Amino acid sequence: MVELSFKSQTYAVVGLSITCLLTLWMLSLSHTKVALASDTVKRVTGQQERDALYHKLPSDKNLCSSDDFNKGKWVHQSIGLESQNVDGINNFVGYHCNWDFPHRCYRRQEPASEFNRNYTWQPDTCMILPFEARDFSKHLSANPLLFVGDSITQLMFESMWCLLGQDLTSQNKDTQLSGGDTSMWVSQLVHRDLEYQDPAKIAVAYIRSDYLVKLDDFSLIKPNEGEGYQIGIGSNFPWVHAIPRFKYIMINTGPHWHPDLKWGPNKDRKELLKAFRKAMTKVFDYLKRHVKADQRVLVRSTPYGHAKCSQYTSPSSTIIKPTGQKGEFEWDMFEQFDFVWKDIIEKENDERFQFFNVSISNYRGDAHSQPDSDCLHTCLPGPVDDWNKFLYHQIAKLVDHS
Repeated sequence: MVELSFKSQTYAVVGLSITCLLTLWMLSLSHTKVALASDTVKRVTGQQERDALYHKLPSDKNLCSSDDFNKGKWVHQSIGLESQNVDGINNFVGYHCNWDFPHRCYRRQEPASEFNRNYTWQPDTCMILPFEARDFSKHLSANPLLFVGDSITQLMFESMWCLLGQDLTSQNKDTQLSGGDTSMWVSQLVHRDLEYQDPAKIAVAYIRSDYLVKLDDFSLIKPNEGEGYQIGIGSNFPWVHAIPRFKYIMINTGPHWHPDLKWGPNKDRKELLKAFRKAMTKVFDYLKRHVKADQRVLVRSTPYGHAKCSQYTSPSSTIIKPTGQKGEFEWDMFEQFDFVWKDIIEKENDERFQFFNVSISNYRGDAHSQPDSDCLHTCLPGPVDDWNKFLYHQIAKLVDHS
């Protein structure tokens, strides 16, 4: 065995030490790179997962609340002669729908002057976030929206379909949204990117329920239970079974509520209002128990109809309230119905519930779809588009604050 000199041993120890130090240094660099790469992946993933509706809200602007939004005026927008056809109007208002439905007035063979009735709502003192249809579609594909109510709520669904039709399409597959009730129908939209996913994920849906409750006993209707007693023609389908599948639930009832012997012997407005309050309290109590912490329920107000609406050719400068005269179908009760819900929501002070005020339509006697024949529903395009754009605004604020 060769014995190394002291000097050689010293060199060997120093060399080995340097090698170890170099190895440790390289390992530390490797870990740093891995950590940096991991951080980068996290940042990229976070950016990819960020909600499509997330925008840093302007801190120097007064963003509209529900009540502030309704203080303003309708401003006329000329669409120009080159737009006096279906495709031109679709392009001008941002519609992506080429089918007919009852209140899509401009698809009828009417004089071109009818197409000039295009107005947009302008709040007096607050700002509305610009409507981003494609971002909204993407957001709703992951955070679905359910509309529940009568034919005016259906109008809101149809408006939303037209505004988001570039990305959302109808879903004809059975998604079990009816809860197995074969006597009811459901309108539903899915994002085109997810259209063939099985099961398809609904982005927006509409269930018709004219009263929200069964009028026989004010119970919340279950699938296959039957619609129960109704005042006049309509549909009163079950809907609460679908709540767990939606992030946002927009509800409304009012126009189908009328004086009836079911409310009392006098068949008057006082009995009607008492019955309405009792029924809506039951609805709220049910929702309060079953809506999850991250879900949001928006209760929409009910705009007035306008008697003899053919007399209006432009928006009114002041709201013309119904007086309760014959032919107004208890439209004068709508504001009192709204107060019932506002009172419930304000007293409860629960962030899951919001009152969604759309009284901007009360100025629009000129916008009704069949003047003097139907002075309650409004045309599409029309004021209901502004409701949906305000809904976008409200949801965008929720996303920013979440």
